[in-house]
Amino acid sequence: MKHTAGKITQAQIEAVVAASRPERLSDPGKRPITGDHAANVVQLAAWGHTALAADHLLFPELNGGLAGVVAGVIRQLNIRFVGAGVQAGDDEAAVAGKIRCRQYAYETLLEMAINFCGLESRWLDAGERCQAVGSIRGALAEWEAREASEGHGSVAAGVVRLFLHRMKLVQKGASMAAKTALRIEQALDFSKPVMLALIEKVQQEIEVNVYTKMVRDGLCRFGNDYALGLRWLRHLGFEQVSTNPVLAALAYSDDPSLAQTFRAEVQLHPKFAAWKAAPEKFGDEIALYATLLALWDNLHVYRPIFFNLAGTSGGGVVSFQLNPNIADRVQESVRDVFAAFAAATEDLRVYDDYLLAGFPATRERGRPNMVIKVAASSPAAREIARTINAFGFGSNITVIYTVSQEVTMVLEELAGMAAAIKKGIVPTQLYMTNMGGRFESHLREVKLESLFAELKELKGEAYALEKVNQLAAANGTQATVDEAGEFDAKVRAATRFGSQRTMDANAAAALSDVASAETLKDWEHVIGNSGTLVARRVWGIFWSRANREKWVEHLCRKHQITREQAALILSRVCYLPASKRKPQDTYWTLAGSNMVHTEFPNHQENVRRMAEEPGFTLQDYAESITYEMPDLVVKKLNTIPDFRLGYELNGELSQIMRQVGIEGNFGIGGHTPEQWPAFGSVQKTLAEFKAAYDKFRGDILGLFAEAAGRPAAATAPAKTATLKRAAAKKPAKAVAKKAPGAAATKRGGKRR
Repeated sequence: MKHTAGKITQAQIEAVVAASRPERLSDPGKRPITGDHAANVVQLAAWGHTALAADHLLFPELNGGLAGVVAGVIRQLNIRFVGAGVQAGDDEAAVAGKIRCRQYAYETLLEMAINFCGLESRWLDAGERCQAVGSIRGALAEWEAREASEGHGSVAAGVVRLFLHRMKLVQKGASMAAKTALRIEQALDFSKPVMLALIEKVQQEIEVNVYTKMVRDGLCRFGNDYALGLRWLRHLGFEQVSTNPVLAALAYSDDPSLAQTFRAEVQLHPKFAAWKAAPEKFGDEIALYATLLALWDNLHVYRPIFFNLAGTSGGGVVSFQLNPNIADRVQESVRDVFAAFAAATEDLRVYDDYLLAGFPATRERGRPNMVIKVAASSPAAREIARTINAFGFGSNITVIYTVSQEVTMVLEELAGMAAAIKKGIVPTQLYMTNMGGRFESHLREVKLESLFAELKELKGEAYALEKVNQLAAANGTQATVDEAGEFDAKVRAATRFGSQRTMDANAAAALSDVASAETLKDWEHVIGNSGTLVARRVWGIFWSRANREKWVEHLCRKHQITREQAALILSRVCYLPASKRKPQDTYWTLAGSNMVHTEFPNHQENVRRMAEEPGFTLQDYAESITYEMPDLVVKKLNTIPDFRLGYELNGELSQIMRQVGIEGNFGIGGHTPEQWPAFGSVQKTLAEFKAAYDKFRGDILGLFAEAAGRPAAATAPAKTATLKRAAAKKPAKAVAKKAPGAAATKRGGKRR
């Protein structure tokens, strides 16, 4: 069809921009250009891999020549941009191709400019970065002026809208990234040139963000507890991302394009025929593949950080949790670890060839910047963590809340790394998660249950049940309470964190016979400190100034390694506060070493907003991990048995502390690994993860059935409305078959 209207509408341009998909890097005939950095960037841009093209320029080897490389990119893209002007008589395909050509040129320069403004470019010379951004701004201004003179609409505006749209997807608009996108959007006037205004506003948002300040000043390091929105966070200095079955499902829910990608990519998998013949039999394999497919972008976004931090503090990694239904089985879990790393290695070999084209071959290409989340829900976690770390895979311990759990698992991580380093394998970054918010929630629930039990003892079950129903009516759990069986079950249904997040006025009204509103407020305060108390105790045991050298000496003796090796593996374990409920949970546990906070996107926004409150002084929280709580807080918490289980060491660990020379009264009332499965926080979290995984597995099998041309009802439960809508959309364009594991290169880190 010929283009005869003479003018293309803005809606048509934006439809083409939104529908663009990068070409496959592993297609036959494609090769990176190793002798010319500018040419490699331009080639990647032509294929639609604009984020990868920009990330190619983030390595310190370019210092001294960065401005020249950027000038070369601009010169070559400028030729393509001018040649992509729409002409009378162009058919529909030609017009779309020219729009995409300009889109990719815009996106490449935009990504480069934002990278150079962000903290991921801190290894580059500041003066050269400034010069490069100036050159980019000049080119973008000229391109927008040319578009305006041609009168066919603005590809630049379409690119900016897509850029902001990707940020707004995160957590369905509740995230810090989404809120930032809204502020930027409100500051733009789309009736005028927008590229330079966007860059200026983005730079302002980066500079004023409290996370940028904390990372730049060395107060702490940060990661994302969500699988989307990573490129924006990387600009602020974030260096890690945690995923689990809940977050994998949320990624597919937030970004419908993932479902489209899965439908197209799964048909090219080498086991597709076997899966199609018996999908339920291979359901876990298909779910693993779907999770990894969502993970590739995460690996790609942090790839430059991983390489640039490899020789220093470590970082740039993705924490990936496997099937929680086999968390207590060592062999099955280790098998899935090998499968995940094999797939990631295959994908990254292709990606790294382009990312590192022309750079010295001293970096180990293809080594996944990934660690495996090991659930400390049973004693099996000890062997799993030690085993995978001995192979150099790396672990992030999760489903973990207590001092005894965390100290035990840090020791296992250190032992595994010691075995690896003796084989010459340099350890990657490892993590010890502290799910402090879930610990607090559990203690709050336990306390509310005990108060309702006290009310029942005082006033009788009938009266107490009336008060349970009163709370249920107030917090929206009446239907769940009605379905529950005995009195205790009804209490649990009414007081779970999902519906009763604090000891608020509703709880005070229901429990007024046994506790005043002031009493509950006091309990809320002290329980809200419990996660921080655990974090401060564990971090202090291993990484405080008083104890660090003692652990180095102990590791040398126990594992027969050198001091340098012992110091390295101790530095490679970072404490990872997670599942936070309030911004103070971040500010109360900051440390300049061995600390990486993982932050949920809406929690990030709360942290950012707290920093804008009158009287807030960031330096007040420097090294806050070393601060002490008032003795009265610990004394009051010690009246809750589960807090004592969570805060004290057990006898075996106390003996180890004495052997190492760690001083302190840590108690011996903490639980043992054999007791972990019975701990309330473990049971609640694992139940949630298992339910989320089973639902995600069913949803993915439903998508697989459609991709395989089978009736969905025959293979999986009904899908969620989100996945149904995504599956109904037109799938991504069919592409040539390729090697397994390289699917991620098709998407090329395009999501923001």
